Amino acid sequence: MRTFADQAVIAIENARLLTELRESLEQQTATAEVLQVINSSPGELQPVFEAILEKARTHCGATRGALYLFDGETFSGVAMQGLPQDWAEQRRRGFSVRQTPHLEPLLAGAPFVHIADMRLIDELDARAAAERGLRSNLSLALRKDGALLGLITCGRSEVRPFSAKEIAFLENFAAQAVIAMDNARLLEEIRRRQAELRVTFDNMGDGVAMFDAELRLAAWNRNFQQILDLTDTFLAARPSLADYIRHLATHGEYGEVDVEGEVRRLLEAAGTQYSTERTRPDGRVIEIRANPVPGGGVVIIYSDITERKRAEAEIRAARDAAEAALADLRRAQDRLIQSEKMASLGQLTAGIAHEIKNPLNFVNNFAGLSVELLDELKETADPGIATLDKDTRAEIDEIVGMLTGNLEKIAEHGRRADGIVKSMLEHSRGVSGERREVDLNTLVDEALNLAYHGARAQDASFNITLERDLDPAVAPIELAPQEMTRVFLNLIGNGFYAATKRARGNGEAGHRPTLQVSTRDLGEAVEVRVRDNGTGIAPEIRDQLFQPFFTTKPTGEGTGLGLSISWDIVTQQHGGSIEVASRPGEFTEFTIRLPRNAQAAGKST
Repeated sequence: MRTFADQAVIAIENARLLTELRESLEQQTATAEVLQVINSSPGELQPVFEAILEKARTHCGATRGALYLFDGETFSGVAMQGLPQDWAEQRRRGFSVRQTPHLEPLLAGAPFVHIADMRLIDELDARAAAERGLRSNLSLALRKDGALLGLITCGRSEVRPFSAKEIAFLENFAAQAVIAMDNARLLEEIRRRQAELRVTFDNMGDGVAMFDAELRLAAWNRNFQQILDLTDTFLAARPSLADYIRHLATHGEYGEVDVEGEVRRLLEAAGTQYSTERTRPDGRVIEIRANPVPGGGVVIIYSDITERKRAEAEIRAARDAAEAALADLRRAQDRLIQSEKMASLGQLTAGIAHEIKNPLNFVNNFAGLSVELLDELKETADPGIATLDKDTRAEIDEIVGMLTGNLEKIAEHGRRADGIVKSMLEHSRGVSGERREVDLNTLVDEALNLAYHGARAQDASFNITLERDLDPAVAPIELAPQEMTRVFLNLIGNGFYAATKRARGNGEAGHRPTLQVSTRDLGEAVEVRVRDNGTGIAPEIRDQLFQPFFTTKPTGEGTGLGLSISWDIVTQQHGGSIEVASRPGEFTEFTIRLPRNAQAAGKST
């Protein structure tokens, strides 16, 4: 009998284990089926909820079940099975915790609420449950990070509490429901973010294309397709970078090139960051920027910069026009200043010349008249003189000869002074546009004399040694003599000032002021040098000499316009050059070169 009893125990235990194994297998199968539904319905919660509820109700022997979502105030039914229709409609509309006090533990953090007999709870809930044939009920919380998201309920029409295994089994389904809800939320966020990125991507002003690690087209935006005129069919095939480049090359995107050579060149560049510009066959200018992607691949950005290039060209043209207008304005301003200063100088020179002309005419006229009167006196006195002794006659003849010679010298120097005055008057007329052939040596010599006598007139003690080295081979040259005379007068006057300042102001009593003027024929040009042995010019101010109103003289002794005007006359009006060489305390030398070619000479007038 004991043997049969043992065998019975073993049989019972085997049956129990078999039952547990079958239940475990059924639960695993149910869980796998729910997971399959979750995987096959990404982002769709209703099929998942229905599957979870169906498996939970079936495997726990529940006659009815429901899944509710909680918004913090109300539970709303989203999946219900086995409930009377009116109750199901009421639950779908939602109910508050106040209406079902037995669920309050879930709000406090309880994992579930298990009611073995609904008649033992609140009278109102019990009556409602009894009316609907509900006796035992289990409510499990759907919770994420402590927050209540909803609940699953399973009910039986008879009093039969849920076992611990059943509760654990249903908790597993509740966890799957929470996972499905979280996945749906994440997927929705991803989809929303993708939609936002796609809108942003497609509305970018630039065209963007991304090639993956295998260098196949992975993503692109609308502007990329429009800028390069690519078809939907071509892009849908997701070509490789090599095929993409080959497509562009065969359609003339790169001009006349070796297609395969261009493919190799651009494939080699794909691994580096670069930026370039290209003019498309339709004339639009595009900028291409390539950026390698970490881990492989490349992003290529295309920008249509046609309007920017056109605007830059217009800005450059406007800037060039403004600079040219400014240069013309400055030249006109310089000419206006020169004209005004020369007009004032001409009026002053004319007034002085006219004042000198009148007494000079008297000197010249009376000198000639005195020579004639001496001749008449000699003829009248000859009979009387003949009676005088020999020594007396000789003395009278000597005195008459000396008077005649003196008067002739007076007449000679008067004529020379008259020539200087005529030069001053001609200089004052300011006919700068009149060109004619002149003897350069004569012009330089007259300017030297005029400057010397002008300096002597201002300062009776003025004295300087003049050295002339005038090349006799210099042929006549066409220029504006009045303007060039102004230049020579300016340079010679500055030389006089510097040479005498060194002798007087620097305490060099033994210094002998000297000014040298030389001319040379250079073939296609002539050269004039004016050199003094004066104070010299410091290197740091040498470049400013020809700027208007810059002067090295003390206040009141110079206007700062002489060299500026000279520069304009030589370079602008005669197409020549003027240079300066100097060593402080030793010398200063100005060198003027004037072209013989009349067209070159007048090119800047």
